[in-house]
Formats: sequence, structure tokens, C-alpha cells
Amino acid sequence: MEQHQVLATVIRHLAAAVSLVVLAGCSAGPTGDAPNLTATLSTPVDAELSWRVADKAAAGQVVEYSNAENGPYTILEFLPLSRTTYKHEDLIPQTKFFYRVRPYYGTASPSVELTLPPGEFEESKEFQEWLLPSTRPGPPAHASVRDARGAPTDFTVTMVNPNGVKLTWTDHTTDEEGFLVEIKPDGAPGFSLAAMVDPNVNTYGLVTQPTEKKATYRVRPYRFGEPTTIAALTTGGNL
Repeated sequence: MEQHQVLATVIRHLAAAVSLVVLAGCSAGPTGDAPNLTATLSTPVDAELSWRVADKAAAGQVVEYSNAENGPYTILEFLPLSRTTYKHEDLIPQTKFFYRVRPYYGTASPSVELTLPPGEFEESKEFQEWLLPSTRPGPPAHASVRDARGAPTDFTVTMVNPNGVKLTWTDHTTDEEGFLVEIKPDGAPGFSLAAMVDPNVNTYGLVTQPTEKKATYRVRPYRFGEPTTIAALTTGGNL
């Protein structure tokens, strides 16, 4: 009887281990696809993602998650191609999460540096029209996002007040999903996303942060590529 109990215990432990591996790293891609994205739990409520870069010609990549396999997916962060890991922390306990990574394409405009004068941000109760994205007349667009000739030109950054700038550019792409406004504060190691703008827009108002008094700006059209296989996991912990 004791031997049977020991055997049953071993089988249960093996089954639990197999279930954990399936939940932590399973792929929702087509049958036979080798998963190029894995997700594992480092704690019951912290997920660690790891993937392979599929296209080194991309401008960057974006990490996304959803609580349903078919979405909708929410963007977690835009990352350079040099990053192939991501940590998603403090998740809802006992909840299923689905992850994917997508490349994006598009050539950035030349960068522009601007230094703003001292001044604290004061929220105005009046409508500030300069903040609204808009489309100015310009030459016909002629290039694809994946064509370097599609990079925006005539990019300018103009101070509106000590905590706000107006960005304008000429759009040359015909198939963009939108534009990424990127900023590099003085001393920062690289550019980061400041805003996502709709397609065909070529003017945008940006409220700056106190750490962005001196910063470099650029804008790029973007279009997403094919995602990785989907990785799913279920968090532990208590609700």
C-alpha cells in the first residue's frame, strides 16, 4: 500500500510540473511553429519574457499583452532591437496573460535639439488649440514606410511656452499606421516614445516634463510587422 501511495504522489508531482511548463511557455501560433517568445513566472505575479529578434532590419519592437488570446492587445513598451527580454511586474493574481512582440518599421526624421527657459507647468483652464494634432497642406506622399525616402522632412520644434513645444513635419509616406514622436532628454542614453500620432498628421503639440527642459526630438512614420508566436501564462497568488 505504501508503494502505491508513493507512486501516486510522484505522478501528481510530475503532472503539476508539466502543467506549469505548459501554462508558462505555451505558444498559440499555428501547429508546428517553433515558439520565438516564451513567458515564465519569476514570482507568482511577475512575468519574464524572452524572445528572438526575427527581423534585424526593423526600426524597433513593441511588447504587448492581453487577457484574451485574440486581444485586444495593449502596448507595454517600445524597445530597441538590442532588447530581447522584458519583465511585466505586479500582475493580477490568478489571471491569464497573453503576450506577443511585434517589429515596427519606419525611418526617423533628422533630430532637432531645443532648450526651454525656466518655468513651472501651470495647467490652464482655457482651451489650448496648439495641442491639437492637425494636417497642414503639403506635397503628395510618395514612399512606403519601409523605404528610407519616406522619412519626414522639414521637421521643426518650436517653443510655445516654457513647458510646451509645437512639432511640424512634411509627411512622405503613403502607408503609415501613424507617427511616433520620440524624445531624448539631455543626458538620457537614447530616444524614448513621447506620443503616438494618427496617420497623415503633420503637426503636434507636446507638453514637456521638468526633466525635458533640454531635449532632442524626432518623428518617424511607423507600420507594424508580423508578431511573434503568442506566449501565455497564468499568475498565482491570491486575489
